[in-house]
Amino acid sequence: MSVGVGTEQRRAAGAPGGLGVPEARVAFGGRHPSLPGEGNVSLVVGDGEPLAARRALLAEVGAGIDDAVFMEQVHGAAVASVGREDRGRGAHGHDQAVSGVDGLVTFDDDVALVVMTADCVPVLVADPRGGVGVAHAGRAGVLAGVVPALLAALAPRDPAALVAMLGPAIDGCCYELDAEAAEALATAQPAAAARTTWGSPSADLRRAVAAQLAAAGVARVETVGGCTRCTHPTRFSHRAEPGAGRQGSVIVRRPSRAGVDGGALAGPGR
Repeated sequence: MSVGVGTEQRRAAGAPGGLGVPEARVAFGGRHPSLPGEGNVSLVVGDGEPLAARRALLAEVGAGIDDAVFMEQVHGAAVASVGREDRGRGAHGHDQAVSGVDGLVTFDDDVALVVMTADCVPVLVADPRGGVGVAHAGRAGVLAGVVPALLAALAPRDPAALVAMLGPAIDGCCYELDAEAAEALATAQPAAAARTTWGSPSADLRRAVAAQLAAAGVARVETVGGCTRCTHPTRFSHRAEPGAGRQGSVIVRRPSRAGVDGGALAGPGR
């Protein structure tokens, strides 16, 4: 998995190394004055120039805004499978995004899947012999099982071959919850148990997601970037600044051989 991150986005989001799936390209956005609209890709939250920010993010993986697919993101566990015919959905208007879902998968080349976050975990997954997917995993999504649902939609022949990247998200150091909510999440997913740096109950969402991936057999999980609240204002953080905006994360599958005019990848039942 190669990673395309521009100079400004490197400063904002960190610069991970390759993950060994050359057909898959990913990029993680962030917040920086030199980015269009400071990098806010949301059309409904925050200020700036979200269409310009979207174009800049997508350019990092060699895609255009009309190649992208956005989702509504409702803090649930529904996952949709999309293809080339869906390119452009939600790119210019949030009301056109794939509704009611927090995960997307595709088995087609040149379909850029985008997830927007401001503390929740952006989950990007690639199957070297199949599709790619994204998930928006907040506390509700972790409890609902959006990550297992994403893997089920990818239907890999060998889960151990999957490669996952978890982008910038709020960590246990800062994600304070009331005791009841923290206990409920830790009971469902023990890896989430944490405490803030000031000693109160909290949750570590990325650790919880990593545990769900490992339980499903995913052998390679990489974490990119730091805690969004700790690194505010170089990243959008709802806890640090409610309503400030969203950073985007994107994954796209490219044709693996020169001269191939796109071509669907092998998906479930194909």
